[in-house]
Amino acid sequence: MGTTYEGSWNTLGKYKSFFVLILIIFISFTEVKSHADVLVYGDAVIDSIRHSANIGMKIEDIRISDAQYRENFAGLYPTINIAARAERYENIDRHDQTTFASIGNEIVGGNESAWKTSTYIMGQYYLSHWYKKRFETAYYEKLRDSSVHQCEAEAKKVIRDVTEIFGTLLEAKIKLKYATGILNCLYDILKIKKEAFTAGHYSYEDVLKAESDAVNMEKDIAKIKKEISEISLNLSGYTGSRYTESTEVEQLVLAGYLPLTEEKMAIAEAPEYKARQKEMEAIRNKEKAATFGLLPDVSIYGRYDLYNSSPDNLDNSFRDIRPVSYSVGLLISLPLFDGGAKFWARKRSTYEIRKQEENIRATYEEKKKDIKTLQAGYDALAKQCKHYKKLNEQYEKMQEISKKAYDLGERSKIDILELEKDALTMERDLKITEQSMAIYEKQFALELDYNKFLRDYNGNWACRY
Repeated sequence: MGTTYEGSWNTLGKYKSFFVLILIIFISFTEVKSHADVLVYGDAVIDSIRHSANIGMKIEDIRISDAQYRENFAGLYPTINIAARAERYENIDRHDQTTFASIGNEIVGGNESAWKTSTYIMGQYYLSHWYKKRFETAYYEKLRDSSVHQCEAEAKKVIRDVTEIFGTLLEAKIKLKYATGILNCLYDILKIKKEAFTAGHYSYEDVLKAESDAVNMEKDIAKIKKEISEISLNLSGYTGSRYTESTEVEQLVLAGYLPLTEEKMAIAEAPEYKARQKEMEAIRNKEKAATFGLLPDVSIYGRYDLYNSSPDNLDNSFRDIRPVSYSVGLLISLPLFDGGAKFWARKRSTYEIRKQEENIRATYEEKKKDIKTLQAGYDALAKQCKHYKKLNEQYEKMQEISKKAYDLGERSKIDILELEKDALTMERDLKITEQSMAIYEKQFALELDYNKFLRDYNGNWACRY
């Protein structure tokens, strides 16, 4: 009997160890999952950049522009061509003794009917490309650089939208947290008033009002939860991640100030402004290309011809193909009349430069307005935050005084709960204001230095090609 009992105990011990192991694994998995169920601002930024289809299209635009630039740059190199021809030539003019050897270096025939094979290698290089083509090539190069900055501007727009949505979601989460605390206070007040009504200390109207306050708060909580769901879906569209009602949102760290900056320097470094500047450089190169297009085309060329013929068959004409001539020369071409096409091309470039100057000025004013708006909004929130902090400190003092008065029997429990409810409301407004200021700081950092902002979140790889 002792042995059987001991064996059963050992078996139970093994199962117990196995159960403990499973429990540890489950707890570890639960902890990892709960840790992963936190929405972090930096992760939202990086996920939105990776997930954005618009940024993906802009990246492909960069590659297209780069290919177009390289295609035009290839025109600066010399061209080398090889051509071959095999034909059957029949001389139908038996009475004419004239022999045509070649026309324009092409062997065209002779008196005898025969199979003919001709091959030539020709190279040509346009010297005029150095004062014509290179400006056209520079035009496409600047357009490529502009497309890089346009991609950065699109990424910046996505980050700005995500930051705003993140701030709205964070505000809703704070409202939900404090609304739950206020609702608990209202439930306690209602419970006390119901008990006091039974004892005849409160009227039925007071009980109904307490119930109405609790129901209204429940409606507000339901409305806040609905907003959280909608905002979460909106954010999911940017990041590609799924968020639930239980997803926690990272509280942003408030610096409490905006860094001093040179407004002109900040605008000059903005990708939107850089894109307009590169477009201007491209148009100026286009104007130069149109101007130098009035000059003559100058090229050097060389050609090497091989030829053979056979009256018997095509194969024999291939067997003994041999060099017959070569030519080297300089070609100068100047069109005398083109209907005014080049003249109006220069005019168009001039008008495009004027338009781009206005575009740059409009972009500058727009970015200046954005920076001023952020600064003004932040300053207004900073003043509100100071008032809320003072009021919050006063409520803390009032709560301490009320608790002491409650202990002495000079205040009721309802008075304590009412004051706690008001204090929660004030603390909620303070937290929302602080987080709104933190969102403004993120937006201002984005406007101040886009590249530094992305480096802080390891996201400056977005528009590489």
